[in-house]
Amino acid sequence: MHSQTYRSYPLNTCLQCTLESRDQLPQFKQLLAVLQEYGFYGVELNLPALDILTPRELTELLFQFDLKLDMLATGAYAKAHGFSLSDSDEKHRLAAVDGCIKNLEYAAQAGCGVIIGFFKGGPGQNEQSARQLLLSSLQLLKPAIESLRVSILLEATNHRESSIACTIPETLGLVEQLQCPYVQVLADTYHINIEEAPVVHTLAQFAGRFSRLHLSDDNRAFPGLGSLDFSEIYRQLLQDHFHGTVGIEGNIQVSQLEDTIRSARYLHQASRQAQQS
Repeated sequence: MHSQTYRSYPLNTCLQCTLESRDQLPQFKQLLAVLQEYGFYGVELNLPALDILTPRELTELLFQFDLKLDMLATGAYAKAHGFSLSDSDEKHRLAAVDGCIKNLEYAAQAGCGVIIGFFKGGPGQNEQSARQLLLSSLQLLKPAIESLRVSILLEATNHRESSIACTIPETLGLVEQLQCPYVQVLADTYHINIEEAPVVHTLAQFAGRFSRLHLSDDNRAFPGLGSLDFSEIYRQLLQDHFHGTVGIEGNIQVSQLEDTIRSARYLHQASRQAQQS
């Protein structure tokens, strides 16, 4: 069970991490033990190859640490295969759709959802054409999404990382056009800080319109390792009665374990401050 000391996150909290091979399993288990100690709910896992662990192996491993596989992150997979759902080359785009379906099938077996962020396609594209290509790809994915009943989170990522769905309203527009109840919006404090600052104001403006929030600092490090005030962010989420899950995401500064521990301690303090105010 979770440590009594670190049970008090006001929202279910996950960590996004990557498992690149079975050789990393000892280090991965060390990380899972830290997440269990600090009261995490689960993980968002990046798998560059889906045969590293079967869905059953993965869920059973997490269960040993009282953790849930909450989302399958697809950025590492898309990068490893060079996939983009807005690729102007039709053959490559359809290959990306097929790759995304493989991730949906894995997620269905594992009982989790799928994040589509980097998979959307990179920067430098014509926004209008890239948007239409992404929407066409999502339409092709829609039957599999509905058949498998897998939750999809379309992430709003800043213009340096993608030409499309860079803001919450842009991403909402795509989701609404798709008309699929399984597809929702993933917001991210780092991307909001670039595209829609101030962060707290944006969260309040779109309260109830996103189902999940990534917590990432203004320098793309884990929360507490940059300059954003996450006690204010927690306060706003609680004020808006946000009941979704939050996920810690960011670039590693020192090591996965050390950054995770520092950020977990910071977020426990920040959330307590938010609850006491």
